Amino acid sequence: MVWNLSLEGQCGIVTGAASGIGRAAARHLAAMGADLLLVDLDEGRLEEAASEIRRSFPERRLAAARADAAREPEVRAAVAGALSYLGALDFLVNGHGILRRTAFAEIESAEWDLVLAVNLRSCFLFCREVIPHLLPRGKGAIVNVASLAGRSCSILGGAHYTAAKHGLVGLSRHLAREYGRQGIRVNAFCPGATLTPMTLSTTTPEEIERVAASIPRGRWADPEEQAWVIGFLLSDAAANITGACIDANGGSLMV
Repeated sequence: MVWNLSLEGQCGIVTGAASGIGRAAARHLAAMGADLLLVDLDEGRLEEAASEIRRSFPERRLAAARADAAREPEVRAAVAGALSYLGALDFLVNGHGILRRTAFAEIESAEWDLVLAVNLRSCFLFCREVIPHLLPRGKGAIVNVASLAGRSCSILGGAHYTAAKHGLVGLSRHLAREYGRQGIRVNAFCPGATLTPMTLSTTTPEEIERVAASIPRGRWADPEEQAWVIGFLLSDAAANITGACIDANGGSLMV
């Protein structure tokens, strides 16, 4: 049997699509044949990403919606907009997130709540809104972009970031078990150190070099590399993969 790596004819939502892994994923999924709604809080970068993908893949239906993923009404409106524009949904990629590096003893309650809201609660909200529209179709796939932090401990973020990503792995596993018999696959994708605008803006050149030296592969990943993993997890080639934590970290968990 030859498994299909195409997403031709499928429709989905990609959050965090303005930059980093989310943007790379959106471009890669469009290349695989998918029609998309791109979601991000940064409206300027989001429109840049959408315009770039439209130029590269003019045959794709593609729309962009500014939304704060941590705000329930805006998540609901984004999903409703996707359904209105695309007509149906086949998949969801929760690719958004924020990183804070505050030492544990200095984390204020408001910062803790923000990091958990953006990195975990928001994914719950998107999953809760999307899953009811996958159930009648008897199929669908969700990829929650977690982190190496969700498998071990963050080397760059604070305790709140690690806690949120562990929670996202747990949420993914629970949903996979609860909805597996209804044809919905849910996986957590756990990338390691990746050169995204978010990490570059919070990491010094010395830290980048130090982290690279600690990775068995000896380098950071590019967002485009990570996008290929997301595309695979959404495709029919991953038909029997659900409830998994898929690592792409250059061997960091072996250290």
